[in-house]
Amino acid sequence: MNNLERESSRYLRQHRFNPVNWYPWGEEPFALAAAEDKPILLSVGYSSCHWCHVMAHECFEDVDLANLQNRLFVSIKVDREERPDIDTIYMGALQALTGSGGWPMTLFLLPDGRPFFAGTYFPSHDRHGLPGFGRVMKAVADIYLNRRDDAIGVAGELMAALAVPSASAVQEGVPPTAEQIAEIARALLDTVDPLNGGFGGAPKFPQVPLLEFLLSRAALADDTRALRSVALTLSAMARGGLHDQVGGGFHRYSVDDRWAVPHFEKMLYDQAQLISCYLHLFLQAGIPQALAVARRTADFTLDRMLLPGGGFAASLDADVDGEEGATYLWERKELEHSVAPGDRQLLNRLLRLDPAAMVGSRFVPQAAADLRPWGTPGPTTEPSGPGSGSEILAGLLELRDKRPQPPRDEKVVTAWNALMVVALCELGTATGELKYTTAAEQAGRLLMNNGGMQTSRLAHLAGQSGPGLPATLEDLAATALAGLRLHEVTGEAIWFDRAVNLAEQADRELRAPNDAVWYDVAADQDPLLRLRPRALEDGATRSGNSLMVELCLRLFALTGVAAWGERAEAALALLCPAGLRVPAAFGGFLQSAQLLSSGLVELALVSAAPAPTHLALLRRARERHRPNLAIGVGLMAAPASVAQSGPPLVRGRVLRDGLPTAHVCRRFACRLPTTDPEIMVRELDGS
Repeated sequence: MNNLERESSRYLRQHRFNPVNWYPWGEEPFALAAAEDKPILLSVGYSSCHWCHVMAHECFEDVDLANLQNRLFVSIKVDREERPDIDTIYMGALQALTGSGGWPMTLFLLPDGRPFFAGTYFPSHDRHGLPGFGRVMKAVADIYLNRRDDAIGVAGELMAALAVPSASAVQEGVPPTAEQIAEIARALLDTVDPLNGGFGGAPKFPQVPLLEFLLSRAALADDTRALRSVALTLSAMARGGLHDQVGGGFHRYSVDDRWAVPHFEKMLYDQAQLISCYLHLFLQAGIPQALAVARRTADFTLDRMLLPGGGFAASLDADVDGEEGATYLWERKELEHSVAPGDRQLLNRLLRLDPAAMVGSRFVPQAAADLRPWGTPGPTTEPSGPGSGSEILAGLLELRDKRPQPPRDEKVVTAWNALMVVALCELGTATGELKYTTAAEQAGRLLMNNGGMQTSRLAHLAGQSGPGLPATLEDLAATALAGLRLHEVTGEAIWFDRAVNLAEQADRELRAPNDAVWYDVAADQDPLLRLRPRALEDGATRSGNSLMVELCLRLFALTGVAAWGERAEAALALLCPAGLRVPAAFGGFLQSAQLLSSGLVELALVSAAPAPTHLALLRRARERHRPNLAIGVGLMAAPASVAQSGPPLVRGRVLRDGLPTAHVCRRFACRLPTTDPEIMVRELDGS
């Protein structure tokens, strides 16, 4: 074994038997590199990454290449899910040097940690226009030994370019106007694939932050083109191989432009975001298939990714026994013989085997039912009624479960779990199914310090034994937003109080005085990092800054504390120029800009304690997609006549006739309280 055998990260432990003398991130490898005057080879990836596995098999398990690597470099292996701060900094370096990014990420550093050369996947030998790893290592070592001034020069220029300048909002800056937001939406919609949805060509990622921005446009600006594009995209994704047609859930991305053939890892953050996105489409457009996909994805996540402690695992691997996607692929005869002869016609109405959706000689099943985009007129061709196919799919899944299954990475990433809490709260409210809100509350309690609700500091990985990375900005902001949702569905004030505590912690520890945006980690987090990361652009998930801006807007609506609103406006003003130039990278900020432009609606719900009898009113308020709705709940203990706990929005609100009562407000000016759901809905809609 090398130096990784005692690591808790599944990704690092995957490499503990490599002949490469790997070190985990820490002082020891940097001191060794300085003492031996060697450059550092830094490899960053994650446990479910297919191409990480490929490079490991081809290069890191090759004895000759490993001996060369050990002779020329000190080697460090990093799990990007365990250390997102390291990943953010060096991903920025990779993108600056090559113009693109991805994993595995392979960087060559000076002994002090400054990068001077970078790439992603390298094959063992020259192939497909890519240089072999051995040739790359020899060339980089030669630069370090014989042209060190060049390496130092590149490293210096790169670090200067990556250094985060002061992020004070210019005094004359303003958030995007309604006209600018509409123009950005039109520009984004022009990039939507008119046949298969999604943005641009292959490979295709879900890009949920952009889809949610367009859904907010549909809801708040009556943008019908935006709604049609989202419906086209989500229906195409649901029909293709990106969506696991047999077992549910979504793979990470597709290698083609039709969503047909995926890379097979399943990430928790994709399941969480897509549950919410499909649900929002249903609430906005009334498309029943969208709700069905949201429920099926949630059920898959509860079945396959829920851990005994109440948290959710980070991912399911792309590879099974060294073969990508082996669990999910089917031979034609195997699929046909898996059902009784009398059920084959029904099977053909459920699934189709497309010759263009094959990996080797096997197929990635596609949906056969209703190939038209959702929402288009015409009779449905989807099976319905008794024997509609659920039993067929259950039988196929039972058969598939007998195959070797993809390994599960059981680290509990706080931010990703918080996204799942929000999704399950939303789905539980929409469907009235207790299993979703119960799971959300259990996960929320785990995040809030393993079932406690005190003010102890969050960790980036919940339930991790021993010291680890404290919560990042993304963790803090996402968990605070989850707390607001849990407060909404339970009525318990402690969830709201915890959300405020987390927001205050982020603002206190991660924002420099007079800055308009926040850093990802505290200033003293890791002295080995020569830069302090501050991610502004959205990736597969929204950045911590993007989440923080939405949190500030919602806290302003619930508390009336002007500082929260000022924080959000300053960040939106600062990022307005970048959002106008590259809107595809700022979907989350654009969502918040749309909220600010449209104005938030405040809804105070009060009901008698201890039972949360406000749920009927809550379900009516959430029966449509209202992204600008901020809800506070007050549970009133007898004999009190006004709410005394919960967000400031609800305090002092009256209970009428002993019934759950709604107070609809805009800019803190409120309509008359009502117990009638119909009146509440009309007031929410501005009638």
